[in-house]
Amino acid sequence: MQDGQPSTLLVRFRNLHRSYLEGDRTHIVLQGASGDLRAGESVALVGPSGSGKSTLLNLLSGIDPADEGEVEVAGVPLHALSERDRTLFRRRGIGFVFQSYNLLPTLTVEENLLLPLELRGAVTGAGRDLALSLLDQVGLVHRKESYPDRLSGGERQRVAVARALVHEPPLILADEPTGNLDVETGGRVMDLLNSLVQERGATLLTVTHSPEVARRATRIWAIQRGVVVEQPREGC
Repeated sequence: MQDGQPSTLLVRFRNLHRSYLEGDRTHIVLQGASGDLRAGESVALVGPSGSGKSTLLNLLSGIDPADEGEVEVAGVPLHALSERDRTLFRRRGIGFVFQSYNLLPTLTVEENLLLPLELRGAVTGAGRDLALSLLDQVGLVHRKESYPDRLSGGERQRVAVARALVHEPPLILADEPTGNLDVETGGRVMDLLNSLVQERGATLLTVTHSPEVARRATRIWAIQRGVVVEQPREGC
């Protein structure tokens, strides 16, 4: 985001409700959560475990449907799509970075990176060139033939960052991306992720318990009593 606030609305969600049945009791997680994300923003989503952070990510990505409410991403009403169509939208419209990396151990670094393109049937020469360019940007092009178990935690997360961007999605969702890394390595990974996302004009929403990660965001949200609340960056 440069020269003031971004103008293009990318994500719009309104009045999201989500609850789960635990035994014979209903556990209410979200109770009318609403918010907007604009192109170029980096937003940190903070709060205690169980407050609904990962639940919100699942609803915004269409992995889970809301009990009630609306979600639009890049003008697409996910709440009105079938499960199959939500899956197809995720393949082209959303990139994911997970705490546990989620790299396939039987694939090389390059093969892991190309997987989002293969799922779309879009592995072309240009796609391979972009994958190698991203590996170069994250400093791992020399490890393209390596398997994940040969990489350090920081290296695996850098591969995961590149994989999240290889199909050029407008929205990146990161769930505790530094949770398995030490503070210094995690900081470097987040600086890299923020830089690459901003360079591409994408939007990043990061679930985190880390004040250091939150301080790198342009905005901070918290979930309080089932709704999204804007938080001040000062003192975070």
